[in-house]
Amino acid sequence: MSKAKEQWEILGRTDPYFAVATFDKFKANNLDEKLKGEFFASGAEHIEFVARNFERHFGREFRPDRALDFGCGVGRLVIPLAERSERVTGVDISEHMLAEARKNCESRRIANVDLVQTEEFLTSDSYFDFVHSFVVFQHIEPRVGLQLVSNVLKRLKPGGIGALHFTYATPNGGKQALTFRLYREFPLTYKLRGIIKRDAEPWIPIYLYNLNDVMMELQLNNCEDISLNFTNHGLLGAFIFFRKIA
Repeated sequence: MSKAKEQWEILGRTDPYFAVATFDKFKANNLDEKLKGEFFASGAEHIEFVARNFERHFGREFRPDRALDFGCGVGRLVIPLAERSERVTGVDISEHMLAEARKNCESRRIANVDLVQTEEFLTSDSYFDFVHSFVVFQHIEPRVGLQLVSNVLKRLKPGGIGALHFTYATPNGGKQALTFRLYREFPLTYKLRGIIKRDAEPWIPIYLYNLNDVMMELQLNNCEDISLNFTNHGLLGAFIFFRKIA
């Protein structure tokens, strides 16, 4: 088992909702049905935002036939996507996350969703007319992440549309980025921080991407008609919308 998979299996088992949306209220010891409803409502709002952007940019209704949510977690975005799509595939590295997503779909009687582990997805021959990922690649080392981006874009059908999110900078410059690197490369430093602050919050790795590398992958995979929305959730990000021409 890879180190990344092992880490996300632990998070998926112990604190799956907090691992998706890192607000204290979504930690396992705080989560109740009301907060879970708020969690999924935020997913519906996000997909509504995505739909409005595509409809404004491309002038057609957002109703995908086959949709992909890469890094689906517990299904926060898969569920509202399923309401707009003929069929949705949710992909995640963690079997525990997928199991929770499966329960969330079943409890809502959603039957047009396939949930698959990342390795299974990479060896499949599935294609989509909409590909999506939000606040996911920031947790994947860029060398690996860019290979995954290339794989996802190759599965987008000609004429298909996509929306992928990447973090590229920290608001306060290099100090925060250096801290992220320190915690990644020397995990004991993060454990020591937790002891000092009396905070057992799990460490979720953070990476920044060079947007030049991302744009190169889009161009090499014939993706054009690009628009971009900036995001800031403690990290500066770019949510990139595009269409594949061939």
